[in-house]
Amino acid sequence: MTPPRAGFFLCINNYMTDNITNFNYLSPTGFKVVVGRENYKHLQYFAQSVQHPGLEVQGVEVPYKRTNVSFTGNFIQNSTLTMDILIDENMESYKEMYDWMLRMVNEEHELVSPRGAIVPSSYADITVSILTSANNANRSIKYRNAFPTSLGDIQFAATSTGEYIVFPVSFKFDYFEFS
Repeated sequence: MTPPRAGFFLCINNYMTDNITNFNYLSPTGFKVVVGRENYKHLQYFAQSVQHPGLEVQGVEVPYKRTNVSFTGNFIQNSTLTMDILIDENMESYKEMYDWMLRMVNEEHELVSPRGAIVPSSYADITVSILTSANNANRSIKYRNAFPTSLGDIQFAATSTGEYIVFPVSFKFDYFEFS
């Protein structure tokens, strides 16, 4: 078998570059998080990392004669949204998450809230804005009806190398959308 000529690759390369309009790479530090701004201001300010969840469509196996035939599934299963949050000296970022989880658990047991009390919902939309190389919002991913499912460990260590303490938090959500 003879190798293709150099002109063949040049033609493919020119075709591909004609369709690409942005050659800038996505920076791992170019993001901003907003979580129910009025209730969770510390969470959005101290967010250090966000792991966008994976998606999975389960195939359906149907037996046919002596084998199984696979068909596409009919729903998308989202993984969890995970963030690492930096803890401030007053531990306000941790306390916001702790209070949110505690409120979720106690919410169905408390039928009446104190008069005049404004109780935040157990659900909040989380928006992750993706920033360009000039730090302008380019795209955003909005996770609808998110709620925390896991509040991670905090490790204090006398032999620390000067790194600041972060804690992981995981969220479930209904779906996400790009804008």
